[in-house]
Amino acid sequence: MTVLYFIIALGILIFVHELGHFLAARFFGVKVETFSIGFGPKLFTFKCCDTEFAVSLIPLGGYVKMAGEDPDVPPSSPDEFYAKPPWQRIVIALAGPIMNLLLAVVFFSLSFMIGRYVPTYQIEAAKVGNVLSANSSLKSGDVILSVDGQKIRNWQEFSKVIALNPDKTLNVVVERDGKKVTVPLKTGMDEKTGIGTVDVIPAIKPIVGKVIKGSPAAKAGLKPGDVILQINGHEITSWRQVVKLIGNSNGKPVKILILRNGKKLTITVKPHLNKQLGRYTIGIIPKFDVTFVRYSPIKAVEKGIEEFVSQSALFFTFLYKLITGQASIKSLGGPIMIAEVAGKAAQAGISSFIYFMAFISLQLGYFNLLPLPVLDGGLIVMFLIEMLRKKPLSASFREKFQQVGFALLALLMVIVFYNDIMRLVR
Repeated sequence: MTVLYFIIALGILIFVHELGHFLAARFFGVKVETFSIGFGPKLFTFKCCDTEFAVSLIPLGGYVKMAGEDPDVPPSSPDEFYAKPPWQRIVIALAGPIMNLLLAVVFFSLSFMIGRYVPTYQIEAAKVGNVLSANSSLKSGDVILSVDGQKIRNWQEFSKVIALNPDKTLNVVVERDGKKVTVPLKTGMDEKTGIGTVDVIPAIKPIVGKVIKGSPAAKAGLKPGDVILQINGHEITSWRQVVKLIGNSNGKPVKILILRNGKKLTITVKPHLNKQLGRYTIGIIPKFDVTFVRYSPIKAVEKGIEEFVSQSALFFTFLYKLITGQASIKSLGGPIMIAEVAGKAAQAGISSFIYFMAFISLQLGYFNLLPLPVLDGGLIVMFLIEMLRKKPLSASFREKFQQVGFALLALLMVIVFYNDIMRLVR
């Protein structure tokens, strides 16, 4: 099913992208010979409006083949691509990415209009629940107000800032005991993805969400949905207390009073030392409260545009950090990762799947605007140079430009496939 969701998502995004090129070309009177979704051998075709429409075997792209696309062959007809002035060719090249960006706005808005479940802590004030490292400058109960001058409204915004700043020291303003305090926060870096991390988790209610198979908790009989009321007689109101009391148990058995189906039960569990975390645990994961968020059509469009702007800022921030070496290439992902995420998004519901497609459409739109010859951005750069020079580019320049572009794109593909494979191996 994961592969099916991947093909559906990618097919829609590619169709919209190529439709942009197709409509712009037809608008300027350029003959479109083929409109294909996918590359390679054609699975089936039909002809309409003097254009062959096709679905091809390899679903990792698509193309619109226009008449007269060879710049070295003089145009023989006014309906050929290179018979048109450079500004019209720029619009045709630009139309594909623009359609992807517009689709992102539409899909973000549609996702907010349909509504979806999100972890409650993500949309509430960014309150620190548990601090996993003694070296952290943050404390349990801190409410994060801003990071390096950027206002933080919820944990989701805090996570985005941290993700884009691996291995950095950030100035964080928090509300602590009723006062505003500025503390330096040192971020880490996830070895698998290269994104920034911090050793804190949000404030979470003391409800068991998952019990790890074979763990002390599973052997003692704890179950998902159990509400932890007391540990060794101490009243429990947050998951932070659960982690702290079990972590400080030194491996001695703990008595846990729980609420299950309206009845109180006492269960005794013997914690074991988790070498990876460096503390005692019993093998339980908290349940994250979720909130169903849905907006009216007008508000959904506003939220969709807001999300588009936010994700666009993240894209360019990450691109800048990647170019300057401040972000790791390990965080790049390719088709395998997209397919995996597509499957998970589809399982989470139609709204989450639509949001996922909006996100990928935005990435696809901006990626195609990069000034590489094999991308729309590369064509746009060459046509702009042609406009400034007021004469066509030489064949030798185009050849060298394309060679550099192909080399860079090939390197990028090697990196993303390597990252995808290593994620699967891990």
